[in-house]
Amino acid sequence: MTANYYYIKSDRELLRLLFSQLPVKTFDELWDWLAQQGIDSFKDLVDYASGPDCPPDLALTTEVALDRLRRTDVRRSRNWNNSSKIGSYLANKLLGEKQEQFWGLYFDQQQNLIGEKMLFQGTLDRSWVHPREVFRWAVIYGCANIIVAHNHPSGTLTPSQNDLEMTKGLQEASRLMKIGFLDHFVVGGGEYLSLREQDLF
Repeated sequence: MTANYYYIKSDRELLRLLFSQLPVKTFDELWDWLAQQGIDSFKDLVDYASGPDCPPDLALTTEVALDRLRRTDVRRSRNWNNSSKIGSYLANKLLGEKQEQFWGLYFDQQQNLIGEKMLFQGTLDRSWVHPREVFRWAVIYGCANIIVAHNHPSGTLTPSQNDLEMTKGLQEASRLMKIGFLDHFVVGGGEYLSLREQDLF
């Protein structure tokens, strides 16, 4: 069962929950577990929490902990209302990836980023994502709005027919779920295209 984060008032309580969800009992076991997961840095931790192998409860707790870390210094805040900044963030995030990846970014009502999750990693030229997987994590995070993004390893930003059909399906699902579907970004070669800005949905 997913923890109710409304009742976690202190950082200490959050840290206790985080460590209780790890499959370790001692610091030596923690060290071994980090090595097994290939986690040597905070970036590695973010990648693990965002990836497909991290259990949902642990992924959510990690995102809550990271969000608190971001909020400890207002200089780290990001204007997520600006599509150009979101597009640049995603273009840099997926720069150099050889396989196609599909990501969901999850926001609260104030447009604060509360979670991001890699939902699929596929072949060099194809990605298949069902709306239920996108909105499953929207429910887990308890978000108000979502943005999705995927990369084209070829560098082209032209959305495929599959990209457009997927976007339409996500838009229809968002109406049923009453969760805002804000945009779908295609990124490649360090650049991005916003389907919303191009009036493609």
